[in-house]
Amino acid sequence: GEVTRRGRRLFTGFTRDLTEREEADLRFRELHAELLHMSRLSAMGQLAAMLAHELNQPLTAVMNYAEAARQMIAGPRERLPRAEEFMQKAAGQAERAGQIIRRLRAFVQKGAIERVEEQLSLVVEDAANLAATGTKIDGIELIFDLADDLPPILIDRTQIQQVVVNLVRNATDVLRQAERRTITIQTTLTGDEFQEVAVHDTGPGIPPEMADQMFKPFVTTKSEGMGIGLSISQSIIEAHGGRIWTEPNPDGGTIFRFRLPQGGGAGDKP
Repeated sequence: GEVTRRGRRLFTGFTRDLTEREEADLRFRELHAELLHMSRLSAMGQLAAMLAHELNQPLTAVMNYAEAARQMIAGPRERLPRAEEFMQKAAGQAERAGQIIRRLRAFVQKGAIERVEEQLSLVVEDAANLAATGTKIDGIELIFDLADDLPPILIDRTQIQQVVVNLVRNATDVLRQAERRTITIQTTLTGDEFQEVAVHDTGPGIPPEMADQMFKPFVTTKSEGMGIGLSISQSIIEAHGGRIWTEPNPDGGTIFRFRLPQGGGAGDKP
């Protein structure tokens, strides 16, 4: 500050030690990152049985094709082309299993928060396929309606995939007791500033008394749920400068939507 006293200009200054506050802010960010990581591990725990089932199919196919090829190689030479065909099929099934493992590993691994330009439709499709692993045994159909002309968007890929996995897993949980079992995943461009993701399900819908509470911590409609998935999803989307909400599905069921700003900033919410 500045004052004038007896014709003299005097200046005053104050110093404030921000070390403790900065340390507290850093610790908060570390704890928040740890919570996000634990949430992903929890989601993977729920997927473990279905992942095992999904991996069992290509690995069994690899063994069968390899054994058939071995028998062909041990036989007459004219059967060698057939053995080569079996080996190519075995390699294809091994690649399929590898894709599942890579998808899982990329989702679970703990890393620094980093926002880079991504194609949102590809990010969403990859996460939805991971979340829907094994759901075919429950008769659940996954439909993609993804815009292929979206411009790159600045996001943290792992965090946005965490939101999509959570929404799709919630949808699969409610559909297991439903008559119609369809999940539709959409991506669209809303105006010039935002990109939107929508997850439609044909389940029983959310009770009206719960609709306004869904994103609060420890609120859940599932008997075995912890009620933190949607709360964490909301914190991720809001940290990206977006918003997430739910609405009734006109075809029956529920729609969860979230919008992300094109620039990935934390400006006004759409």
